[in-house]
This record gives sequence, C-alpha cells and structure tokens, in this order.
Amino acid sequence: MSERQMSDSALLKIGELLLMKRKNLGVGYTSREAFVYKRSQELFGGNDWISVRYLASLELGKNLPSIEKLVVLADAYEVDPVDLFNEIIRIYRENK
Repeated sequence: MSERQMSDSALLKIGELLLMKRKNLGVGYTSREAFVYKRSQELFGGNDWISVRYLASLELGKNLPSIEKLVVLADAYEVDPVDLFNEIIRIYRENK
C-alpha cells in the first residue's frame, strides 16, 4: 500500500471516529445540521463554532481538525480533549 493510500485510510477512520462520537450523543444529533445548531445553542451561546461543511469534511475523512478545533469538538462531543486526541493518534499510527 502506498503512503498516500495509508494516510487516506487513517483519515477515513478518524472521520468515522468523529461521526461515531456525534451519533453517540443521541437521536437529536444524527444530522450534522442539527448537531451544529443544537451545540451552538447549548454550549456556545448561539455563536458559530463550526460550519456544517467543515464538519462534513472531517467526518468524511477529507481533513484533519486543528488542535483548536479538536478542543472545541471534544467539548461538543462531551469527551475529554486529551482522550479524543489520543484516539486520533492511535488510529493514525495503526494506519500509516
């Protein structure tokens, strides 16, 4: 497997992890739009915190989040940022 294919595999698996974290929050968060809107209201004072398009690019394995965005996502997923970062590192190492 080429290096590019391996990194694509890691990105896809990280995207799947982020999707699972969102869906684990429950039925009210199954769509990206609902997740972004509800979390904006519940946690971020109604402020924009992530775009639906950017969230889709993360969940589809097209991009990796910045450290700053990873911390915000961890808050939205109700998980410890360090735990989320460690899960991403594990997936990356297993698929590089």
